[in-house]
Amino acid sequence: MIRTASLLALAFVLHTAACAADDATASPRVISNCQGGPGIWSDLRLSACNELIKSGKLSGAELGHAYYNRGNTRLMQSEYRKAIEDYTRALELSKTDASALHERCWARAVINVDLEEALADCNESLRLRPNDPETQGGRGFLYLRLGFFRTAILDYDAAIEAKPNVAEYLYGRALAKQKAGDNDGADTDFLTARALDPKIDDVFSRYDEAGGGKSFWGSIADYWRAMMRWVY
Repeated sequence: MIRTASLLALAFVLHTAACAADDATASPRVISNCQGGPGIWSDLRLSACNELIKSGKLSGAELGHAYYNRGNTRLMQSEYRKAIEDYTRALELSKTDASALHERCWARAVINVDLEEALADCNESLRLRPNDPETQGGRGFLYLRLGFFRTAILDYDAAIEAKPNVAEYLYGRALAKQKAGDNDGADTDFLTARALDPKIDDVFSRYDEAGGGKSFWGSIADYWRAMMRWVY
């Protein structure tokens, strides 16, 4: 009886300690779901990130990463403004997060808002992580939005040199070449992009819709040509 009582007492102590440890740290499964990956659909990922953020168990850079992951989830769901809010919160907690800077730049470019801040985000991300092809491709798209077509081509050239089989980079460069008057080069890039991703036209149509429609490109380009002639 004494031995049994001792074992029961030990089991109770271990159970209590395990519960306390679980209360002090976030569940590994919730952390994993928030990070995302194969088999984790976006709603589950969003729910996990919400739980982490609201739990009060994270702080500093760890909390910033949870906001970053939630921002990525919202980006996947085309909730661009909410994604921007999450990336901003992530950067308040970790100012040198190059990935959060790049993603906020991209989200702003897609919906055509705060384009000066978007350019600053991409530039700072590249300062922290030089020659990153995803950021160069994202900045290429931003320059395309702004109407700086030759500058967009330069960024897309750099991104494609590092990652030659990304349909979005090739399609974006095709648009920039078309606007810059290089129709032959544009046709080549369009063909290559469509071969890599037959739905790439739809992707850019959705970007146009998110950014306010094709008619919006002209007014943005005119504004930024006037404000940012120093680029050239």
